[in-house]
Amino acid sequence: MRRPIFRFQEERLTDAPVEAFRVRLTGPGTLASLKACPGLRPVEQEGEGLVLRWHHTGLGAVEDGTLRVTPHEQGAHLLLNGRLRGWSAFLLLGWMRWRADRLLDRLVREL
Repeated sequence: MRRPIFRFQEERLTDAPVEAFRVRLTGPGTLASLKACPGLRPVEQEGEGLVLRWHHTGLGAVEDGTLRVTPHEQGAHLLLNGRLRGWSAFLLLGWMRWRADRLLDRLVREL
């Protein structure tokens, strides 16, 4: 039997340089807004940008997410992708969306 999958995507352009994100994401005091993403993995370098991934399993649903920070002529391009799989995702979808809602805006404010 197949399992349902829910996806979301959000993008932002910011005037903060990629280096500002690199310092804050790899430094000792990570950004408080990222506490909304359980199961964070260490930041990875991908070309000129950064990739932050998380993986979390709870109540039978699997949540995967990726935050990509890439250079842009005006500063940095932020791309947030998330995916929730499993039948219990119907129950968790509202909670996950509430938790991740405006995550990029909060992240930019913390810089």
